[in-house]
Amino acid sequence: MTSFWKVIILLDEYDTPMQDAYANNYWDEMVTFMRSLFNSTFKTNPYLERALMTGITRVTKESIFTDLNNLKVVTTTSEKYETSFGFTQEAVWKALKEYNLYDKKEQVTFWYDGFTFEQQTDSYNPWSIINFLDERKFAAYWANMNRVTL
Repeated sequence: MTSFWKVIILLDEYDTPMQDAYANNYWDEMVTFMRSLFNSTFKTNPYLERALMTGITRVTKESIFTDLNNLKVVTTTSEKYETSFGFTQEAVWKALKEYNLYDKKEQVTFWYDGFTFEQQTDSYNPWSIINFLDERKFAAYWANMNRVTL
């Protein structure tokens, strides 16, 4: 008897190549590729345990996902995972104290608070908080740009 491990696939920002294809006029080719990729990766893959795809484009059954029938869409308004995203205010205050930056808490709130997931408010952007603690400068760390710090 042959045993094998099943894999977990994490696909972050699945929609970025789609947006590029649309903007650069190769949409049809990308749709064909993505449908094939999703079919072989997520539908007919005997080694798949489970998968997670992230993106900002709303998943619709009429799009590249027509071949997939077991999708569970989770958005920022989904109650089930509302406490699983972002840093809580309590965690951020604790980190600021540990880094001797607690006096910056109002500015940190202004810059990095604002995410709401269903009933969970005061969720802070983890990437931004980690970078702020490291660099000790306020910046739009979440944006892919040359950073302008204040």
